[in-house]
Amino acid sequence: MLDGKLDKDMVADPAICNMLVRVGGECIDVVVYSIIADNSLIYRSFPVPQGTTPTKAMEDVVYDNPLLLSDFRKVYILVDTPDYVLIPDGVDEGGAREIFSALHPSWSGVVDCADTATRNASVIYGVDSELNGFISRTFVGATVVPHIVPLTRYFASKPGRGNSRRMICNFRQSAVDVIVIDGNSLLQANTFAFRTVMDAVYYILSCRSRHGLDPYADEVLLSGDQQVREEITPALRTYISRVMPAIFPPQMFRAGKDAMHAPFDLIVTPLCE
Repeated sequence: MLDGKLDKDMVADPAICNMLVRVGGECIDVVVYSIIADNSLIYRSFPVPQGTTPTKAMEDVVYDNPLLLSDFRKVYILVDTPDYVLIPDGVDEGGAREIFSALHPSWSGVVDCADTATRNASVIYGVDSELNGFISRTFVGATVVPHIVPLTRYFASKPGRGNSRRMICNFRQSAVDVIVIDGNSLLQANTFAFRTVMDAVYYILSCRSRHGLDPYADEVLLSGDQQVREEITPALRTYISRVMPAIFPPQMFRAGKDAMHAPFDLIVTPLCE
C-alpha cells in the first residue's frame, strides 16, 4: 500500500528502523524499514498540493503522520533540487561557496557541501532556509543531502561492465539525472527537466557526445520511474547499443517489495555511508 496515514503503532521498535524522506516539488516520499527484519518496509507518497511550498508540504506530512516523529535509529532527508554544483577536488569550502554564489547570484538560502564518493569531485548545494530550519528543529541529527548525491555515491561504488566509462540516467515523470563516471572519477552530474521523452533523449545523447562515449561500447544504465524507462528505452536503443536497467539493490528488496515503487535515489541513500 502506497497511501494511507502512518501511525506510531505501525512500527514496534523505531530504534532499529531507518526513516528516509524525499522532499520534492510534486510529492513527499517516506520509507521506514527495520535494519534487522526482512519485509518490514513501509512506503508512502504524499502529493504536494499545487501552490504549496515544499516546506509547508513537509510540515503537513510530518504532523499528519505521527510515525514520522518517532525516535528512529537514523533519519535521512533527501532534497530534490537543481541548485547544486560539482566542485573539483582541491577547491576549499570558501572557494566552493564563491563558485556557488557566482552561479546562483540571487540565492539566499543555506549552502552546504557533500561528498560524492568519487576521487575527484564533491557537490555544493543550496537548501531553502525555511525547509532547512524545519528539518533541523524536527529531525535532530538527520543526514540531509541533495538528491544527486546518493546516486553518485551508489554508482561510483559499482564496477562497470567492460569499459569503465558508463552513464546513469535516473528518471522521474518530468526530470532526468544524468551521471557519467569513468572508473571512480565523476565526469558529469546534471539534472534536466523535460516535457517529452524525446526531450530527455536529446539531453542524454548530447551528454554522451560531449564526453565522446562510444554508442557501441559505453553502457547507459536506467533507473527511476518505470513508466518513463519503458517509454524511453526503445528510443535510446535506436542510438545506443548497451541500454539496460540498473540492478535494484537486493538488500533493499529484502526489506520489502514496496521498495521497488519508491524513488531510486531515496532507496539507495542509506547504502552509501
